[in-house]
Amino acid sequence: MSAKTYTLKVTDGPLSGQEYPINKDTTNLGRSSTCTISIRDLLLSRTHCRFEIRDSKLFLTDLASANETLVNGIAIDEKELHHNDLIEVGESTLKVITDPPELRLANAPAENTEEKPDVLIDLGFANDNEASSDERKALLRPIIWIVGAILILLIGATLIMNPTNKSGGSKSKAKTIVNNEDLLIQYEKVEADTDNIFKYSLTLNPDGMLYAVIDDIEGNRHVRKEKKLDPELIKNLVKTVKTSGFFALEPKYAGYASIPNSLKQWKLTIAMGTKVHTCRVRDRVEPDSFKALRETLETFSKNELGIWAIQYSTDKLKNLAVEARAIADKKFAEINVRHGNLFESIKSYKEAVFYLDTVNPKPDYYAELIENIAKGENKLEKRYEDQNFKADRAINLKEWTTAANELKILREMIPDRSDPRHAEAVRKLLDVESRL
Repeated sequence: MSAKTYTLKVTDGPLSGQEYPINKDTTNLGRSSTCTISIRDLLLSRTHCRFEIRDSKLFLTDLASANETLVNGIAIDEKELHHNDLIEVGESTLKVITDPPELRLANAPAENTEEKPDVLIDLGFANDNEASSDERKALLRPIIWIVGAILILLIGATLIMNPTNKSGGSKSKAKTIVNNEDLLIQYEKVEADTDNIFKYSLTLNPDGMLYAVIDDIEGNRHVRKEKKLDPELIKNLVKTVKTSGFFALEPKYAGYASIPNSLKQWKLTIAMGTKVHTCRVRDRVEPDSFKALRETLETFSKNELGIWAIQYSTDKLKNLAVEARAIADKKFAEINVRHGNLFESIKSYKEAVFYLDTVNPKPDYYAELIENIAKGENKLEKRYEDQNFKADRAINLKEWTTAANELKILREMIPDRSDPRHAEAVRKLLDVESRL
């Protein structure tokens, strides 16, 4: 009772809510099942870090892990821990709880010195008049038979379920199965100088969620995007990573900034199955394999999340939006000249909105763009319904030439082949032309 006791409480991560008393001199934490605290987390090393009690004090040591050990947000090699310290390892956060002897004594429940009678469990085999020995045996015999039958069934089921336990067979240990196609990606790019900080981070979780966060202080642009990926896309990414040579790269490539007070850094962590590797490149030319994979990931995320506009300056984006708006206004003014102009007008208004997605504050005409899109789509839907009615009427009257002409107008009105309305018009037109 002369020393403090220590408990680690998992506040975030796969084992959230679990508590681990540190009652040994050494406690290991990692991905391996041999660790005292074993967490199935692809970002953890097999043996990630170690907790040690020295002279009643708790110390934490990082065991050269791939993704570092943080205490209160700071990476450490070794550090003494105190009450309420927060430890971050992989996707998990653990809180240190100390319990000094005086606190334990104060919180301990008062001992009840009153003598307690022995507790007897009555199974119903005796009564006030106590059954004779023969009667007890008669009562117990069917129970013994039932228990014996249950034991025989359990043993038989065990042999069937685990054939390696037969005579001459070796005992097998339970194993944690890790899918070699599981993929976790964490990518971060930072470009900073005395005037601006640009940060782009990308995360792909094993559950297939893709997240991108972009912060551009000078341009006052802050983008947050996310999307659930198709499993086939993830399979293609796995193939790309496997052939990239990423896992053969050194953990760190560092140079010197060509411009004083500036930083240009890329950091990429990939976990695939049981393989985990982190590579950081700072202020130097990137290794070819790193650059190729990094650019592939950036292009992939821009295509999937629609964040291409972030590569342009704010002024450039505003100019592009003005040009797109001018085209949209011109097309809208000529919606009676050509059947497809209304659709093209809506498309250009949406393009202008796309350019302004990462621009803050938004220009005065931004609300007008949104309003014009809504008006245009309502007008297009009304025109589509009217034109579709004309085509269906001609089909019902078996006026095939008229029906074909009306359907061609409908197809021109909705030129987007991915639009279900376009697909329906084409299907009807093929049927009508076959009749002609």
